[in-house]
Amino acid sequence: MTTPTPQTLNPIEFDAPLVNQSPDGLYTVTTFVSQASDVPRWLASGVRVRPHNYGGESAFGVWDAPWCGDPGDSIKDGERPGQPDPFDPYTVWAFDMCDLTVPSQQEVRERAAQNLRLIEPVAVEREFAARLLADAGTAEPAADLVAAVGHIEAQFAVTNTVGLIHASAGLAALADRYGLIIRNGGQLKSPLGHTWVFGGGYVEGLDQTIVGTSPTFGWRNTVEVRETIEERYNQFVVVAERSVVLGYEKAVAAATLTP
Repeated sequence: MTTPTPQTLNPIEFDAPLVNQSPDGLYTVTTFVSQASDVPRWLASGVRVRPHNYGGESAFGVWDAPWCGDPGDSIKDGERPGQPDPFDPYTVWAFDMCDLTVPSQQEVRERAAQNLRLIEPVAVEREFAARLLADAGTAEPAADLVAAVGHIEAQFAVTNTVGLIHASAGLAALADRYGLIIRNGGQLKSPLGHTWVFGGGYVEGLDQTIVGTSPTFGWRNTVEVRETIEERYNQFVVVAERSVVLGYEKAVAAATLTP
């Protein structure tokens, strides 16, 4: 006699609602200057940000001040700052597939679009971190986060500008503990008014280093959704992708926690 198989009910299926991006990352503070209808000429060779607010030290002086250049040189002359390297574009994509039923096709489109929407900013931060470290040069060793922020703010003060402090999201709790975060509306500010950027991509990209830069600008095209049917496997396939460039005038300074 065959033993009867216990009957079980299938679990209830619940679709998690789509969530928004974190408000503390790089995209939130970036001014995107390109329009969706623009031809992305920057896709070929990136974007070079010409400095107008930094690098003027070589074309300025205080007459007869002993700390300013050669005290015996009273000739008023100087040089423009050099042109920085262009910022390279990134192309990001998200993939999903399932069966050919109409409800499934719509789900595939939504999943690909949401994956791109949430993962794109973090992935771009991770890549962008390498450029931050390269431009900032040798990071100042700091015994704690207070000393690190103090160094960044001091270097900003020398330029007489206000900018961004890029840091791993893992340092946010520590910064708050030391009173280094001042909430101003929807933004997180440092004691001297610089905007914190606690990026998820900076967790690995910057680790224990923080970098101060001038405000960031961005160029990106609209999301392109490409879909196809793979009849041999009864699959509906979608890829969502777009390209983006982020840049700034100046990487002002960097500091690394070395407890």
